Amino acid sequence: MRKKWLVLLLAGLVITGLVGSAAAYGSGTKTPRSQGRKFVGKDWTGKHTVDRASRLNLTVEQKEKIANLKLSFKEETLDLRTELTRKKLEIQKLLLEESPDLTTVYALVDEMAPIQAEIQKKTIEFRLKLKSLLTSEQLEKLPGLGLGRGFGRAMGRRGAMAGHGCWR
Repeated sequence: MRKKWLVLLLAGLVITGLVGSAAAYGSGTKTPRSQGRKFVGKDWTGKHTVDRASRLNLTVEQKEKIANLKLSFKEETLDLRTELTRKKLEIQKLLLEESPDLTTVYALVDEMAPIQAEIQKKTIEFRLKLKSLLTSEQLEKLPGLGLGRGFGRAMGRRGAMAGHGCWR
């Protein structure tokens, strides 16, 4: 009789744990995490707007040129981004030591500044090239690029696109 109650109690605890974890997983944001940045908000009809690129009605030729531009941007900045990441990892490694050498850490920070500046310059070049590929109507639909009215929200998120281009 005791075994039966013990089994029932354990089964109840397992079910309660599963239900609780499922409820906790379901709470939080309303958009699925797997969608990432694709759902950027709702339009005036209440429907989710998909990613920014789909709102532009790009021609096939524009899509190809933008894809090539993004690829060349990533290739041009690959070595810079790799070097920057190495410096960041070195800093993290130094800071994990019991008594980190701050002069070495500060030297690495100083070495990172010109790399970040070069990435920023390449990002600006990329944006200007991208601007030349879009029509004025398309630019009006995409002020967050920093090409239309002001720099919008895109500039505040992870720096100046953090070397990722405009769309993922």
